[in-house]
Amino acid sequence: MTVNCKYSTITKAEGEAGVTLIELMISLTISMVIILAVVTMLTDASRSHMEVNRSSQMIENGRFAIQQIRTDLRLAGYYGHYFFGNIPTPATLPDPCVTTPAATILSGMALPVQGYNAGSLTQRPDLTATTCTGSFLSDSNLNPGSDILLIRRANTGVFIGTPELNVPYLQSNVSTAEIQFGVTTANVTGAVGSTTADTSVAATMMKVDGTTPADIREYTPRLYFIAPCSIGSGANGLCVAGDDGIPTLKMLELSGGTTTSITITPLAEGIEYMKLSYGVDNSPVTINSTTGMIGDGVPDIYTQTPTLDQWPLVVSVQVNMLARTPSPSGGVLDDKSYNLGGTAITASVLDDNYKRHVFSNEVSLTNMAGPREIP
Repeated sequence: MTVNCKYSTITKAEGEAGVTLIELMISLTISMVIILAVVTMLTDASRSHMEVNRSSQMIENGRFAIQQIRTDLRLAGYYGHYFFGNIPTPATLPDPCVTTPAATILSGMALPVQGYNAGSLTQRPDLTATTCTGSFLSDSNLNPGSDILLIRRANTGVFIGTPELNVPYLQSNVSTAEIQFGVTTANVTGAVGSTTADTSVAATMMKVDGTTPADIREYTPRLYFIAPCSIGSGANGLCVAGDDGIPTLKMLELSGGTTTSITITPLAEGIEYMKLSYGVDNSPVTINSTTGMIGDGVPDIYTQTPTLDQWPLVVSVQVNMLARTPSPSGGVLDDKSYNLGGTAITASVLDDNYKRHVFSNEVSLTNMAGPREIP
């Protein structure tokens, strides 16, 4: 018997869809390459965006910090109609953290600008002769190497309304000035309570016409310093171990309440160092018959450590700040050196992954240089 067998081959019909295993593997490989490229591009874009944000924040904080101090320096020694030169220079450097009595605060107004220098990048300013060290400017709350700047001034706007309890106010005319503390029973347009709540002094201080009470302004001295953290968790907002570790420009200022007190206000994060130099106008040394003062309104020498006699002669301040990004940048090593008004900060001091920028400005003190200018 003969059996005939037929073999048939199964082939893909024309127009029938389908891929082979090799084609599938090639497609998956190409897709993975494309996805990897897209992910890499998005990662790079995100990293670049973060770097731009870091740099932008550093520049914004640095500019804000320098502008804040510049604005205050331009108003240093502004006491309404009263001239700071009428107050005798005290025998010792005034305590920047004093809150009472009124007479002590008033005597400090003889020095509209006052500073403390850090001798080196590892030292802190010497504040042992002040009351600041315990509650506000202890070593834990001061970044080593940075100077401290105190600016005394009053608000430019005349205060009208009910005074805040124990907030310091300045009432002045061309010949007299008085520091008084707010009491809740007096209206500031007529009088502000003095240290003994006696309104008679304020009520009888008149303008030149002899009938209008002298203007009253809030007295706003401010002390600028660099703290080693942004938000301090210690008493009064002091930095303590375990805080964020972001160097920050902060400000001390007087405030009211149950008693006249001092508050700490953070201003700009990432400010690592602040170095100051003061322009002293000590020539000509003879008193000018027109201005009644020595000097001509132009700095003759610059120093980082003025003497007690030189502080009333300061007519300009050079402010130098080194700002860094709020967080480190991967793959970036800061191996640069920076010059802050003659103070060199080298790579060996920094040697980390932060980007930095120097901000500098010299500010002429209008209320201190202007009266010395010879017309």
